[in-house]
Amino acid sequence: METGKSLHGAARLAFDAVENVTDIVEGMYRNIAAVPLPLGKAPQGRARGIAGLVHEVVRQVNRGVRSATDVVLTPASDYFDKFYPPGPHRAAAIAALNGVCGDHLLKTANPLAIPMRMRVYLPLDRSESPSVDGDQIEPKIAFASLFETSLRAVEVYPQPCAFAEADFSPSGRILILAHGLCMNDMEWTSQKHNHGRMLADAHGYTPVYAHYNSGRHISENGREFGEQISGLIDAWPVPVESVSIVGFSMGGLLTRSALHLAQQQQSSWLEKVDKVVYVGTPHHGSALERGGYWLQKSMTYSPYTAPLAALGRIRSAGITDLRHGNILDDDWQLHDEHEDNSDHRSAVPLAAGIEHYAIGASLSKCASTDMSRLRSDGLVHPNSSWGKHPKPEFNLQFSEDNCRIFYGLGHLAMLHDQRVAAQLNTWLQR
Repeated sequence: METGKSLHGAARLAFDAVENVTDIVEGMYRNIAAVPLPLGKAPQGRARGIAGLVHEVVRQVNRGVRSATDVVLTPASDYFDKFYPPGPHRAAAIAALNGVCGDHLLKTANPLAIPMRMRVYLPLDRSESPSVDGDQIEPKIAFASLFETSLRAVEVYPQPCAFAEADFSPSGRILILAHGLCMNDMEWTSQKHNHGRMLADAHGYTPVYAHYNSGRHISENGREFGEQISGLIDAWPVPVESVSIVGFSMGGLLTRSALHLAQQQQSSWLEKVDKVVYVGTPHHGSALERGGYWLQKSMTYSPYTAPLAALGRIRSAGITDLRHGNILDDDWQLHDEHEDNSDHRSAVPLAAGIEHYAIGASLSKCASTDMSRLRSDGLVHPNSSWGKHPKPEFNLQFSEDNCRIFYGLGHLAMLHDQRVAAQLNTWLQR
């Protein structure tokens, strides 16, 4: 992302934060001044008297400075783009920010909101300076353990920029990789290993990496993901033999959402999909987000802490979807996920006619005959990653041969673990 856009977007977000913090501070003052009982309903409305006037002045000043900043930063964007080239640190920070509040960024038309796109990685021409679109990786500032320093990201859809590149040699076997929450496509490279590139070298795939705003609702991203896969197949410069998909964490839910919608609409692109691997996917949600809900809810029980509950509402739609594993619009549209903890999902089986595989991990060192006794991988429990559920209609019914659990392994470590790599290599061979 261009430096000018990044700076402009960060400034807008900072002003939003000032506005929200002002509301929280005013709410705390109003509630304490009312001397309510420790438990009960919090007072409503603005603070009275001088306190209310002071907080309103803060809001007006904040809005005025915001307007002035917009006027100054807009023409200065080209200057910042020229002298402060982008790098992977910024890309990672923006991806994390999108995961936390990407729905807010999109709603407020903030330049930091990531648009969905498909990208491939081509050799870096070191004779050229870094591009100002933020996608070329600058070796001097790259994290060696996280980012590949010899490649550059080139968009292949919706803009077919890669098709004109001499280094782009597409095969008829497309491998699409969808990253997880708060991540970007660069982070498929972990400790100098990349599952997509490994599979390309071993089996002739062309790896295509989805890059998206993980703070949006999963069903919204899933719908766009399916549309982009369809467009990618239509635009592909050679006949497409097959499409395989690897979804990591949230990326697996995104994939299930896209496949389900494609089945409902009888989309032709679905016929090209032969295999899907879900790596660390919380098919039935994550206990971490369920804990986040109860932490936020506990603040609402006392008027003295109720204003702080607003901090919990900062969590993006993508994060709240992970509480139960929402993948359809109906799972969330009629409910306030910040107030309602119930599981409103409809049962969605795995898409028919496709080989589905699931990989889970556990921090437990050894196996157990009772999976419920295993520890999670730090974020996702093995039962959730295998799609197991007490209600039979929600059980995803993966074939036993198509499921694996790896022990002594954390969630993010699955991106470079050699046991995971070997299993992917076995399942996705010709």
